[in-house]
Amino acid sequence: MKFRLERVSVEYAGIPAVRNLSIDYDGTDVLILMGATGAGKTTLLRLLYADVLPSQGDVMINGVSTSTMSLKVRQQMRRKMGIVQQDGRLMSDYTVFENVLATYALSGYSRRHAEEACLSLLADLNISYVRQKYPRELSGGERHLVALARALAVNPEVVIADEPTGTLDPATTLEVARIFQRVVDQGIGVVVSTHNPAFAAAFPTARTITLAEGALQ
Repeated sequence: MKFRLERVSVEYAGIPAVRNLSIDYDGTDVLILMGATGAGKTTLLRLLYADVLPSQGDVMINGVSTSTMSLKVRQQMRRKMGIVQQDGRLMSDYTVFENVLATYALSGYSRRHAEEACLSLLADLNISYVRQKYPRELSGGERHLVALARALAVNPEVVIADEPTGTLDPATTLEVARIFQRVVDQGIGVVVSTHNPAFAAAFPTARTITLAEGALQ
């Protein structure tokens, strides 16, 4: 999945969130967005999955402007993306297994195949031991890994993750980085925002973009 931003700006109530961004990403490797809290990283990610439309400029996904896409087309496009938001967005009344299983079911899997795929994915991410727990019973690192499992369950062309290690200890941060590298090794693109230099350093060949006050540095 290819992305192109051409002189993109976004304003909320007249206040700029990102300013004059021009970025190309071909969806084949790791793109890291660095910057402090409030730098515009989340807005940039939301532009990539068409949850926000530009106030000025153009965002192209596979050559199509998000500003001209219907809501239905944008929703269809997002089904090809694994989106990991900062709070994880887990369903609080579902166990970990049920949270991930629901994603497989929505992707059209039969019940038996969904259960098999779910168990396999949780094992691959080394979180099988929490499968019967509820989100409120998880640590911050566990919640992030479950959110990543849900993102991978859609068989995405690209994973877009917002601060996936924001509250994690150094060891868990490196474990999450290793998982993202495995995702890239499977041919899936990764766009990830972070303000954690240790996480970014785990991807020495990645392309890194730094934002400050909504602009490229």
